[in-house]
Amino acid sequence: MLLRNCIERAIRRFDKLPLATRAFLTFTPLFIAVAWLSLTNGLTLYQSAQKLAALEDDTQHAVDAGFLVSALQNERAASSVYVASGGKLHTEKVIEARAITDQKLMTLKAALAEPGHSSAESNFKESLQRRAKALARLPSFRQRIDSLSISSSEVRTYLTHHVDALNELISHLSEQTNLNHVGRKLRAYFLINRLKELVAQERVLISSALISQSLTESQRQELIFNAGRQFSARIMLDTQTDSRKGLQALPIVPESVQFRDQLINAPDKTAILKSTSLQDWVSHQSERIAKLSKTESVLAQDILQETSRMRANAQRHLWRYIILSPLILMGSLGFAYLVFRHIKTQLQLAEAIFDHSHDRVTIADRNANIVEVNKAFTDITGYTRREVLGKNSRILQSGRQDKAFYKRLWTQLIGTGSWQGEIWNRRKNGEFYAEWTTISAVKNRKGITDYYVSVSSDITERARQHEAQLEFSAYHDPLTKLPNEALIRDRLRHALNLSSHRGKGVVVAALDIDHFRHINERHGHHVGDQLLEIVGQRLLANLREVDSLARTGGDEFLLVLESVSNITLVSQILERVQNDLAKPINLDGQSISVGSSIGATYFPEDSSDGDTLIRHAVQALHDAKRNGRGRLIWFDSEKDRSENALSQLLKQIENALDNDELVLHFQPKVNMQTGDVLGFEALLRWQDPNRGLVPPGEFLPHIENHPISITVGNWVIQTAIAQIERWKSEGIRTSVSVNINSLQLLAPNFVPLLEEQIHSHSGFDPADLELEILESAAINDIQLASNVLEQCRALGIRASLDDFGTGYASLNYLKQLPAETLKIDQCFVRDMQREAGSKAIVRGIIGLADAFGFQVIAEGVETEEQGKELVALGCLAGQGFGIGRPMPAAQVREWLAGWHSAQSWLDK
Repeated sequence: MLLRNCIERAIRRFDKLPLATRAFLTFTPLFIAVAWLSLTNGLTLYQSAQKLAALEDDTQHAVDAGFLVSALQNERAASSVYVASGGKLHTEKVIEARAITDQKLMTLKAALAEPGHSSAESNFKESLQRRAKALARLPSFRQRIDSLSISSSEVRTYLTHHVDALNELISHLSEQTNLNHVGRKLRAYFLINRLKELVAQERVLISSALISQSLTESQRQELIFNAGRQFSARIMLDTQTDSRKGLQALPIVPESVQFRDQLINAPDKTAILKSTSLQDWVSHQSERIAKLSKTESVLAQDILQETSRMRANAQRHLWRYIILSPLILMGSLGFAYLVFRHIKTQLQLAEAIFDHSHDRVTIADRNANIVEVNKAFTDITGYTRREVLGKNSRILQSGRQDKAFYKRLWTQLIGTGSWQGEIWNRRKNGEFYAEWTTISAVKNRKGITDYYVSVSSDITERARQHEAQLEFSAYHDPLTKLPNEALIRDRLRHALNLSSHRGKGVVVAALDIDHFRHINERHGHHVGDQLLEIVGQRLLANLREVDSLARTGGDEFLLVLESVSNITLVSQILERVQNDLAKPINLDGQSISVGSSIGATYFPEDSSDGDTLIRHAVQALHDAKRNGRGRLIWFDSEKDRSENALSQLLKQIENALDNDELVLHFQPKVNMQTGDVLGFEALLRWQDPNRGLVPPGEFLPHIENHPISITVGNWVIQTAIAQIERWKSEGIRTSVSVNINSLQLLAPNFVPLLEEQIHSHSGFDPADLELEILESAAINDIQLASNVLEQCRALGIRASLDDFGTGYASLNYLKQLPAETLKIDQCFVRDMQREAGSKAIVRGIIGLADAFGFQVIAEGVETEEQGKELVALGCLAGQGFGIGRPMPAAQVREWLAGWHSAQSWLDK
């Protein structure tokens, strides 16, 4: 209370001061505030100039890094051909490429060593310095190339790693600036680097194929994937920059692209490879890379000029601000003084505007009682000034808006001091009308609201039109004027209700125009829009009056056919729809033909609700598009249940991994003649909390072709290594073998990940780990499988061929695979005592193993007689229930203590 009285006394004394004094006291704080803001703004401009200078330095480093990338790409291409040809080709190019790489590397290091501007938010320069240091091992790597002690694949992998790392740094630079146009150009520069890298990788891939005169399926898939990434990079490039300088004719050399596509698609790869020479291919592809490099240089120059120009502009702007800011401040004070002198005139002008305004103006007190209105108020409402003065503003309310609306209005008005929106009021004669109203609170010097000023314009006709437009827009597609998805879902629910009463079926069909995107790209979006309108008209023409049609988005339509009694007749109708849509359409003097794909489902055979029926129709549509387009496919509930079962199993496996439900059991492998324990095979089990211990046959075969099998396989390897180390700490020294499927073995990162898993356990001996490879897994890509197993052998890891004799491998494959052991499949061991053929197969496998220098072990040894027979045939190693069942790791010590070989197996 005391503070309030002091403030009121201060205000009264202020009002008694001379006008000049009051003006001085009023504008002095303003002057201080403006001066402070000017100083703060100047500091901000200075910081901005410093950031731009740092960005300019980083951009120059990025350009130098891009030149180094180009040099590394050329060296990779020449070195790969040199190694692949056994040192016969590209010797001079290798020397030339190395010299250019060293020059670009020295240029980059010299630039990084120079002092420059730095940004606290960016570590780009430090990252580049670390990356440049990483190339210090390049000379030793080149020595391996010169001595031909390295494979072409390793050359590609090593140099591609450095190229990708440099490109990744360049891409990160675009994320470190909040200047969108510079960021887009930097991303474009990265994308050109990426595109050039993809083209360079393509050059190396096809060069390798030309040298070997063969193209493996994995190389073909890599070429297809590379071509797709080139296309995506080009599309992304077009979206990243407004500058067309140097980008409007990115090179696509017909010879090289045509040759690549022929090589991918031709059934006879050898004929295509023989149709051109390595020199011609390298020449065409190098020309393409050179043009990309030229484009890269143009864009690099553009980026450098842009950042340099922006830095210079920022510095000029800073100096202009330092010089002009005080002048502007003084001018502003002078202008404020002039404004102060004309306040009275402005007040008089405001009064005139109030009286002559065509908008209704109402002034009410804090209780919403009207204290003043203008002439327009009477013209609009029909009430005279005398009739409303002192009355509450609610006398105008129409009742069309509820109490909650006015509660929100007052909440916002009191909270923010203003409100704006549409209000429906009532004239004196009872007629409803709409107004666009702005209400503002007028507060006194104490901050207390004294009045509310309401300014309203009559928008009745526009509001009614808007209501109708909103209602139509809510349920119709704006282009074709057809119902939208919300409306047709409602109609579908109605149709299903009628179907239940009438005993008739309902067909839900989803239709999609084939390759509509190409039509838009070729003819323009305006032609595509016209085409969609005509398609909608043709669809309507083929439907009955009771049927419904909607455009649900893009080029997708949804049809609901009611009162269906003959599904064959419906199929004919839908096929007629497709034939009608296929008729040529003339637009802008062009004849356009379109195809369509349809997915459909029939109620009540598909006894789902409306939303599920639509989802099933769309699912069938996707099947139609995947199976070649231009066809009608009905929803298959059995297939859907199968896919759902797989989806559910995959989710359960993911939960099992997350919840540590997967466990390993271990089955021993022994020398049956000596009794020595050779090791254990790790066998996966699933400890499901509901079903108990789930055997692998119930889930592994279903996921073996899904990427999750790789995740599970990696878990098995990691867990097996950890168990080996745990046993070692307990005094049990043994080896463990793990099963590897085809998907995991041939994965690109299998060996690096395996190496990482080994190194994560310091002191682990890789010889304690053995990979069991199914014969069929190796046959999928024998060359790649051989390379992978060679890399594993280099790490010290052994390999065995599991279930040998059940696949289709030739002796040539057996010769190529660097494995140490053959495992005789248990089906032959089980039947060899009663089937001469099985016994002959066992004897043959043992002979093959001896001829090729393999060890041999028999699976499925369940009886003493089987073991005795195997020992007699020369197979001393075995595993099976007759030796030991798969057991948890905790039971291994107990089994070891009780194990002894059968008497009949021992030496005589």
